[in-house]
Parts: sequence; structure tokens; C-alpha cells
Amino acid sequence: MFVDINIAGQKWSALIDTRASDLFISEKAGKKFGLSIKKSNKKIKTINFEEAPTMGVVHNVELQIGEWKAKEDFEVIQLDDYDYVLGLNFLDRIQVVLYPRADVIHIITGPLTKIIVPVHRDMKVETKVLSSI
Repeated sequence: MFVDINIAGQKWSALIDTRASDLFISEKAGKKFGLSIKKSNKKIKTINFEEAPTMGVVHNVELQIGEWKAKEDFEVIQLDDYDYVLGLNFLDRIQVVLYPRADVIHIITGPLTKIIVPVHRDMKVETKVLSSI
């Protein structure tokens, strides 16, 4: 599933990946925005490799999903097919409930309040992709 996000005033599609851990941005997208990539010694485990180093981290990126907004840190990694990935730790932290059958997510903002955001299933790539980070 994909959700429309807003970064730096521009609309993009982000992959919602419950098997990924955090927020990821491709090196290409980070450079496109002129984001300051700080080197990091972190490593991530991918499905295809034992461990892979991250290229760094970008701090305090203004991220908007529907009406929800916050400044978030993104790990910069090598991504071939997507520029943005929203992982499970992030989804849990902002209290996202997935409703794939209805093609929406709910971001719980309070005891009786939520933001409903539509999701879509189309990919912006030409080939079929098996995604796992």
C-alpha cells in the first residue's frame, strides 16, 4: 500500500511496509531536496543481504500525512524502486491503524479523534517488485 505524503511542500507516494522498521528515504530523494545527510555508523538488515550500512540520516524533515504533521528523522539508504518507506516503528509511534480492505489508514490523535487518510495500491514503477527492506 502507498500513501501520499508531503515533504518540503511537494507531494510524493510512500510505501507502507510493516516489515520495515523505521522511516527511510533514498539517497537520490535526499539529495533532490538538498537535505543535509549526516553520516552514521548504523547498519540495517535487508532480506537480500546480511547487513548493509546506511548512508546517513536526515534530521527534522517536515512530513505531512493527511492532516497529520511532524518533524521526523529519516534513515538514508539505497532504495531502487521507492524513494520513501514508512516502517512499523514509525506507524506504531504515530498510532496508525491499517484498513487495507477500505484503502484507508487511521492516525489516532486522541481518545475519540482520528485522521482518516486514503491509501492506494498503484506503484509508480514499471515492473512488479517484491518489497522487503
